[in-house]
Amino acid sequence: MAKNSFGQKLKQVRKSKNLTQEALAELAGINEKHISKIETGVYFPTYKTLNKILNALNLKIEDVGLDLGALQTNDSPFYLKSLQILNEAKSEQELEYYYGLLRQAQKGLEIINN
Repeated sequence: MAKNSFGQKLKQVRKSKNLTQEALAELAGINEKHISKIETGVYFPTYKTLNKILNALNLKIEDVGLDLGALQTNDSPFYLKSLQILNEAKSEQELEYYYGLLRQAQKGLEIINN
């Protein structure tokens, strides 16, 4: 998967829904510059930002062609595995549970690494 293919797909989906970057950012409750940077491949969004964007577009990760297993990024393997786990949540309650566990695990990793 090319580094920017997710950003390109997001741009296609946004345009197909007749949304500007500004309109999508407003719907998602994030800064417009985030949308631009994601679409141009400057960076991949955090899970929270990704979730806000997908919810604003009424989509799931698979709908924008994101194969988390094949994603090439400079992000840590922990981050990618976290995305996979969160994406598999079957309910909001399960998502919150996984998110809490992953935050604790990340804090533990930061303590170990420092």
